[in-house]
Amino acid sequence: MLMSSRKMNKLDKQEERLGWLFIMPFIMGFFIFNLLPLIYGVVISFLDFNSLGAMNNLEFVGLENYIKIFQDKIALSAYVKSFYFTIIYVTGIISSSLIMALLLNRKFYLRTLTRTMIYLPYVANVIAVAMIWSIILDPYDGPVNTLLGLAGVENLPMWLGGVKTALPTVALINVWLNLAFQTIVFLAALQEVPKELYESASIDGASAWNRFLNVTLPMISPTTFFLIITSIIGSFQNYAIISALTQGGPGIATRVIAKNMYDEAFVYSKFSYSSAQAMILFVIILFITIVQWKGQKKWVHY
Repeated sequence: MLMSSRKMNKLDKQEERLGWLFIMPFIMGFFIFNLLPLIYGVVISFLDFNSLGAMNNLEFVGLENYIKIFQDKIALSAYVKSFYFTIIYVTGIISSSLIMALLLNRKFYLRTLTRTMIYLPYVANVIAVAMIWSIILDPYDGPVNTLLGLAGVENLPMWLGGVKTALPTVALINVWLNLAFQTIVFLAALQEVPKELYESASIDGASAWNRFLNVTLPMISPTTFFLIITSIIGSFQNYAIISALTQGGPGIATRVIAKNMYDEAFVYSKFSYSSAQAMILFVIILFITIVQWKGQKKWVHY
């Protein structure tokens, strides 16, 4: 009996070592590419690394970089624009992906092909997508405004060229670009809802709308919660689509905080100032996530 116990302990230790061996590449990657840059960003945000020079000449300036942010109208405007982008993007992608998943969950001709085709935008190159949408939404010769003009619309929208329309347009293009992932996840969640619940609700006389509200939404609420959190976090990581479509313009109409941080660091060489903006953004996202995590107890059903 003692020998058997020793063999089990030895086997457990071997399995533990094997487990650590498998997760070590992830741990090393996280440490090198995530944790170290985060620590480095925190450190230089308190230094005067706002011009190119030797690192040993850097001075500790405390909260000076953070104070400058609240005196910088462009930086504050960039934060506001990021929130505006987030509201449009998250609302649009959650609602549209849920509707799309509900439609794809039905039986219809060529359903499998349709499910495959809907995933194509998600794997498309961002630059290629930006070029295509820039042509489609050209305010002068684009097919969209041409059709609107033929329909009798007089004040044609400027889309990506308008100060008021550029940011919502970019946000909606980003919704289209990332729609597939949320749709597939929602579709998987819908297929896991027990059919017996719908049958019981139908026997009780519940309408289709009531079945959706009282059966579908509660059953897929964990998935909805997951997608809302990831969508909000992803909405602040919008540098690529902004840079590809508008470069932050016209003027500063689409200069969101991700674009502003990049320009401050790699155009104006204000690395400490850019890092301070990044730390504030990190705190904002962390706060939003914590609030969501606390609030999910009221509406998420596991």
